[in-house]
Amino acid sequence: MKNFKLIVIFIFAIIFHFCLSSSKANNGIATNKSITATNGIENQEESNQMENLKKILQYFYVKDTRNGMVVERLPFPETWQQHTNGEFAYTGPNGIKVYGEKGMNYVYPNDPTTLQLYQATGMQVQYPLSIEQVIDQIFVHYGNSINRKITKTYPLNQIADFYKNFDALLFKVDQNPKQIKALGIEWIDPDGTKWLTVLHHYVEQASDHIYWGYAGSAIGAPSAYFEEAKIDYLNGLINRQINPQWISTMNQQTEYTIRKSNESHAQREAAFLKGREARQRQYEANLASRERNQKQWEASQDANAKRQERISDYILGKTNVKDPNTGERYKIDPTNDHYWINTHGEYVGSDNYKYDPNKDDFINNRTWNKLEMDNWD
Repeated sequence: MKNFKLIVIFIFAIIFHFCLSSSKANNGIATNKSITATNGIENQEESNQMENLKKILQYFYVKDTRNGMVVERLPFPETWQQHTNGEFAYTGPNGIKVYGEKGMNYVYPNDPTTLQLYQATGMQVQYPLSIEQVIDQIFVHYGNSINRKITKTYPLNQIADFYKNFDALLFKVDQNPKQIKALGIEWIDPDGTKWLTVLHHYVEQASDHIYWGYAGSAIGAPSAYFEEAKIDYLNGLINRQINPQWISTMNQQTEYTIRKSNESHAQREAAFLKGREARQRQYEANLASRERNQKQWEASQDANAKRQERISDYILGKTNVKDPNTGERYKIDPTNDHYWINTHGEYVGSDNYKYDPNKDDFINNRTWNKLEMDNWD
């Protein structure tokens, strides 16, 4: 079930940041509705600018390339253009460029054996990093590689709320604790171009695994146009609308996948148990057959040995006798009807059944045991 749980988690992780990374989209209908947002930006002057900004916005539609359904729509300025392929997801006047969302998803099992198995199969396995560690270890390194410097970071609480609400709509196997955060990262290039990376991050703690990941998109513009472009972009992300029919379809497909996977798993387990029981019965039958064959062989060998011994005794003229007290067997010359033996292995014979060497004064003072005739049957 662990591997199945991973499949479900990564399905949701992909859905989690699918909206901006989908490659097929249509322009929407223009609207005069003015949408504003503050989004937790720390500078009050910027908040005031966002609150006072009024412009014509247009909904841009994003489609699921797998089924053609509309996933979401985002309100951006009508002067922006949406691209179904190429480097940028959106472009706008004055050098505005928007990169679509990209991210990574990881799993970290709690037991070492599963960890080694996942690593051997090439899965993305890593102990979870906080969103701050993701910035320090991944984004700062990337920025240094292209000489792009971080100028500030700040929480994007409304963006985080959007993803929390979105996640709450998704079908889930388990209600595991999940943390979702979002931060804005502002950068500047040597030529003065400024960028905003919108980064969101999640960590889900299950009983035996930790699932986590992050995704980010970015908008860039020359310094003189950056603040307005940033506000427009954040406004569109905060007020994006997810298609409820698409959510319903995805949940139905996921639930169907889970049910079929559970059924397949149960069938495989039942077949395995049935096969194991059949193998056990066959093993026991084979073992019993070997034991019967071994006993038959031993009986045959014993019978052959007795026949050979009788032949040898006949030729040598020997008789078999047994001490009933000790079970010891002896071969003697058949000269009498009755025999006795002492502790030194000496024996005497007599044809008189009433004879007792223990009472015979002419025999050494020893203890004698009467022997029985024995034919080794």
